[in-house]
Amino acid sequence: MRLTPAVPLLRRDVIDRRAFLRLAAQAGVAFGLGSPAFAQQQPFKLGWIRPTTGRLASSFAPLYIGGLIAVDEINAAGGILGRPIMRVEEDDEASPAKEPGIVRKLREQEIACFVGPTGSSQSLASIAATTSARTIQSTYAAAAEAGDGKKYPYHYQIMFNTDQQAEVCVDYMVQELGLKKIGILQENTAFGEQAAAATKALLQKKFGLTPVSEQVYPIAAPDLSAYVANLQKAGADGVMGWIANVPNAAMIFNAMKTLKWFPAVAGHSGLMLPALFDLVPAEAVKNVFATYYRNFSWTDTEQPGERQVAFAKKLAQYPEAKGFEVNVAAAPYYDFLYCLKTAIETEKSFEPEAIKRGLDNLKNVRGLLGDISFTTENHSGIGEKDVVLVSVASGQDPRAMGCLRARAAGQ
Repeated sequence: MRLTPAVPLLRRDVIDRRAFLRLAAQAGVAFGLGSPAFAQQQPFKLGWIRPTTGRLASSFAPLYIGGLIAVDEINAAGGILGRPIMRVEEDDEASPAKEPGIVRKLREQEIACFVGPTGSSQSLASIAATTSARTIQSTYAAAAEAGDGKKYPYHYQIMFNTDQQAEVCVDYMVQELGLKKIGILQENTAFGEQAAAATKALLQKKFGLTPVSEQVYPIAAPDLSAYVANLQKAGADGVMGWIANVPNAAMIFNAMKTLKWFPAVAGHSGLMLPALFDLVPAEAVKNVFATYYRNFSWTDTEQPGERQVAFAKKLAQYPEAKGFEVNVAAAPYYDFLYCLKTAIETEKSFEPEAIKRGLDNLKNVRGLLGDISFTTENHSGIGEKDVVLVSVASGQDPRAMGCLRARAAGQ
């Protein structure tokens, strides 16, 4: 059976009673719950923060598809403690400045659990507001500080963080490829800043190396050729690419194509955009590697898990995910919703403090992205063992299915 969003993905969500009743009836019939009883249950309202307008709307929209799949699955199975999930969506325009106002608006509706926003700068602005409001939240934020349970006790990070990404990229560049002249190309965001800082610290601490060039670009820049050219002039034979959105990645690889300069590149999974194969020669793509999840990768002796393959097939059924990049699968929202469900059902309560207690006690939950564990102090749920470097070129392999990739050598 095809899973489809309860509300179209690319328009603002509206709480529609007739649509809700149809969903309730379907779930009741399919699972013997009795549709009238299920329909009468008060819905569990979930804040859903994403940009529906602005320059990043199209880049970020697919990253919520995993969350939509989880909502469909959970509702079809009877909801959470018999209550169906109902999304209440707000457009943040991918603007950090808008996040506090959105938090206030959702909290005024007594909504105490949020999915999103996406982007480290947007997320950190939102988390600052949800922390004081004691609101349970998971965002698409790779910045390592987003997983600090002491600083942000109500936010749960279910994705690799900047420290983990820097570690796997630095080790691969220096140990596996034997490169010494490393340049850094980073977007001017919280994610870029933290990933670059972690990279520099690891290069110095583990190998006594200093970057030959550090290039920081604004994400709204119309052209990135100068930044790429500066790395080439500095003699970089390897580039750490801390790039998290499709338009910037496209501009960067277009610039490399123009310069006919194709160094080894390692960095964020934002490098794995499908359009890359149309922008640069095939031999250049072989030198590009990105951080990803062990569960979604293969080697000569290991294959992706059955759940991950099944999830890839579900993604392919969404028109909005056609030609999707791996970040769609790598988004944290699918796993977060199941962790949320587990915590609520364990505590038998929808109160934020009870949900927090349940989440803080989760240990070794088998998520799509890896084994998820939290403590009161550590809210970064994915462990280092589940983070690997993969070949971007393997995206053209028939086995890739849009979101599976081959692990880089030695991973």
